[in-house]
Amino acid sequence: MAETTSAREITLFSPYKMGKFDLSHRVVLAPMTRCRALNGVPQAVMAEYYAQRSTAGGLLVSEGTLMSSTAAG
Repeated sequence: MAETTSAREITLFSPYKMGKFDLSHRVVLAPMTRCRALNGVPQAVMAEYYAQRSTAGGLLVSEGTLMSSTAAG
């Protein structure tokens, strides 16, 4: 029989299964809209920024780039 977790035992740092992802905690960084991709090309500073905020077994959704130079809002 599968073991269940009661609501009392669930914390921010409890593991979580989200579809095919097994997360080691429930802290998620949402995507940013800082527009640091110059001319639509991601820069090294973006990789460094997200690497500083990543954790093993966590979920981090990085920012995208603009699909057009006139799409920035």
